[in-house]
Amino acid sequence: MRKRPFMRFNEPTLYPEDEPHLRKNGSYPSGHTLLGWSSALLLSEINPDRADTLLARGYMYGDSRLIVGAHWQSDVNAARLAASAAYARLHTSERFLEQMRRARQEFRVKKGLATIIEMKAYQKEQKKRAKAK
Repeated sequence: MRKRPFMRFNEPTLYPEDEPHLRKNGSYPSGHTLLGWSSALLLSEINPDRADTLLARGYMYGDSRLIVGAHWQSDVNAARLAASAAYARLHTSERFLEQMRRARQEFRVKKGLATIIEMKAYQKEQKKRAKAK
Protein backbone atom coordinates (compact mmCIF):
# COMPACT_ATOMS: atom_id res chain seq x y z
CA MET A 1 0.00 0.00 0.00
CA ARG A 2 1.37 3.38 -0.99
CA LYS A 3 1.31 5.89 1.84
CA ARG A 4 -0.39 9.21 1.29
CA PRO A 5 1.71 12.39 1.44
CA PHE A 6 0.23 13.56 4.74
CA MET A 7 1.29 10.25 6.30
CA ARG A 8 4.77 10.27 4.78
CA PHE A 9 5.50 13.81 5.96
CA ASN A 10 3.57 13.46 9.24
CA GLU A 11 1.41 16.49 8.45
CA PRO A 12 -2.27 17.04 9.30
CA THR A 13 -4.89 17.17 6.56
CA LEU A 14 -7.58 19.80 6.15
CA TYR A 15 -10.09 17.28 7.49
CA PRO A 16 -8.53 15.44 10.44
CA GLU A 17 -11.74 13.43 10.91
CA ASP A 18 -11.04 11.73 7.54
CA GLU A 19 -7.49 10.70 8.45
CA PRO A 20 -8.29 7.35 10.14
CA HIS A 21 -10.10 6.19 7.00
CA LEU A 22 -7.45 7.57 4.65
CA ARG A 23 -4.68 5.82 6.59
CA LYS A 24 -6.34 2.45 5.88
CA ASN A 25 -6.22 2.64 2.09
CA GLY A 26 -3.55 3.47 -0.43
CA SER A 27 -3.16 6.63 -2.41
CA TYR A 28 -2.74 5.10 -5.88
CA PRO A 29 -4.66 6.00 -8.00
CA SER A 30 -6.77 8.91 -6.82
CA GLY A 31 -10.44 7.92 -6.77
CA HIS A 32 -11.59 11.52 -6.39
CA THR A 33 -9.58 12.50 -9.47
CA LEU A 34 -11.00 9.56 -11.42
CA LEU A 35 -14.54 10.68 -10.57
CA GLY A 36 -13.85 14.37 -11.22
CA TRP A 37 -12.11 13.85 -14.56
CA SER A 38 -14.60 11.31 -15.89
CA SER A 39 -17.47 13.61 -14.89
CA ALA A 40 -15.80 16.52 -16.69
CA LEU A 41 -15.37 14.43 -19.84
CA LEU A 42 -19.01 13.36 -19.77
CA LEU A 43 -20.43 16.81 -19.06
CA SER A 44 -18.23 18.48 -21.68
CA GLU A 45 -19.57 16.10 -24.29
CA ILE A 46 -23.13 16.93 -23.30
CA ASN A 47 -22.41 20.67 -23.22
CA PRO A 48 -19.53 21.34 -25.64
CA ASP A 49 -19.99 25.11 -25.41
CA ARG A 50 -18.78 24.92 -21.81
CA ALA A 51 -16.12 22.23 -22.36
CA ASP A 52 -13.21 24.52 -21.47
CA THR A 53 -14.75 25.42 -18.13
CA LEU A 54 -15.90 21.89 -17.33
CA LEU A 55 -12.54 20.32 -18.20
CA ALA A 56 -10.66 22.97 -16.23
CA ARG A 57 -12.83 22.28 -13.20
CA GLY A 58 -12.36 18.53 -13.56
CA TYR A 59 -8.60 19.06 -13.78
CA MET A 60 -8.59 21.33 -10.71
CA TYR A 61 -10.56 18.73 -8.78
CA GLY A 62 -7.65 16.34 -9.21
CA ASP A 63 -5.13 19.03 -8.32
CA SER A 64 -7.02 19.70 -5.09
CA ARG A 65 -6.09 16.19 -3.97
CA LEU A 66 -2.42 17.21 -4.16
CA ILE A 67 -3.05 20.41 -2.24
CA VAL A 68 -4.74 18.66 0.68
CA GLY A 69 -1.94 16.07 0.90
CA ALA A 70 -4.15 13.10 0.06
CA HIS A 71 -2.30 12.11 -3.13
CA TRP A 72 0.95 12.28 -5.01
CA GLN A 73 1.14 13.74 -8.52
CA SER A 74 1.48 10.27 -10.04
CA ASP A 75 -1.73 9.17 -8.25
CA VAL A 76 -3.60 12.03 -9.89
CA ASN A 77 -1.98 11.47 -13.31
CA ALA A 78 -2.83 7.76 -13.23
CA ALA A 79 -6.44 8.50 -12.32
CA ARG A 80 -6.82 10.97 -15.19
CA LEU A 81 -5.35 8.42 -17.59
CA ALA A 82 -7.61 5.64 -16.29
CA ALA A 83 -10.68 7.88 -16.52
CA SER A 84 -9.79 8.91 -20.07
CA ALA A 85 -9.23 5.31 -21.15
CA ALA A 86 -12.48 4.11 -19.57
CA TYR A 87 -14.40 7.00 -21.09
CA ALA A 88 -12.95 6.28 -24.53
CA ARG A 89 -13.95 2.63 -24.13
CA LEU A 90 -17.55 3.69 -23.41
CA HIS A 91 -17.67 5.14 -26.91
CA THR A 92 -17.52 1.61 -28.32
CA SER A 93 -20.87 0.83 -26.69
CA GLU A 94 -23.97 1.47 -28.76
CA ARG A 95 -26.01 1.65 -25.55
CA PHE A 96 -23.76 4.38 -24.15
CA LEU A 97 -23.80 6.30 -27.42
CA GLU A 98 -27.59 6.20 -27.49
CA GLN A 99 -27.80 7.42 -23.89
CA MET A 100 -25.31 10.18 -24.71
CA ARG A 101 -27.42 11.23 -27.69
CA ARG A 102 -30.48 11.41 -25.46
CA ALA A 103 -28.62 13.37 -22.79
CA ARG A 104 -27.36 15.93 -25.32
CA GLN A 105 -30.83 16.23 -26.80
CA GLU A 106 -32.48 16.72 -23.42
CA PHE A 107 -29.85 19.25 -22.37
CA ARG A 108 -30.38 21.29 -25.54
CA VAL A 109 -34.15 21.22 -25.08
CA LYS A 110 -34.07 22.13 -21.37
CA LYS A 111 -31.58 24.97 -21.96
CA GLY A 112 -33.62 26.38 -24.87
CA LEU A 113 -30.89 25.65 -27.41
CA ALA A 114 -32.77 23.09 -29.50
CA THR A 115 -33.97 23.82 -33.00
CA ILE A 116 -37.62 23.27 -33.85
CA ILE A 117 -36.71 19.96 -35.48
CA GLU A 118 -34.82 18.86 -32.35
CA MET A 119 -37.75 19.93 -30.15
CA LYS A 120 -40.22 17.91 -32.21
CA ALA A 121 -37.96 14.85 -32.19
CA TYR A 122 -37.57 15.15 -28.42
CA GLN A 123 -41.32 15.49 -27.86
CA LYS A 124 -41.99 12.51 -30.12
CA GLU A 125 -39.47 10.42 -28.19
CA GLN A 126 -40.97 11.47 -24.87
CA LYS A 127 -44.46 10.44 -26.00
CA LYS A 128 -43.10 7.12 -27.27
CA ARG A 129 -41.40 6.42 -23.93
CA ALA A 130 -44.52 7.40 -21.97
CA LYS A 131 -46.60 4.92 -23.96
CA ALA A 132 -44.04 2.17 -23.35
CA LYS A 133 -44.36 2.54 -19.55
